[in-house]
Amino acid sequence: MEEITEDPPTSAILLDHCHFSQVIFNSVEKFYVPGGDVTCYYTLTQHFLPRRKDWIGIFRVGWKTTREYYTFMWVTLPVDINSESAKQQEVQFKGEENAGSKVLKTVSS
Repeated sequence: MEEITEDPPTSAILLDHCHFSQVIFNSVEKFYVPGGDVTCYYTLTQHFLPRRKDWIGIFRVGWKTTREYYTFMWVTLPVDINSESAKQQEVQFKGEENAGSKVLKTVSS
């Protein structure tokens, strides 16, 4: 797969139809210690259509726009989006990428 090195997009894509919680993050900790690995587990719902430029970012406490990400990773497209295994995804941020940050807190609703 081709390595993409550009910054992630910083604007929202307007959807024709709106279904909230199209991507659900699972097993989210209350906080993450800088320098430690962070694994994001997430589920793609039936309403989510994966795209080549999808990414997951880590944001500092108090962020207001998507341009304020601390670090990000491009996610891999599922081979068969209709399979059950394609719906359960994960991405791992290595500890050295998080070392310069303050404690990373998560936001949940």
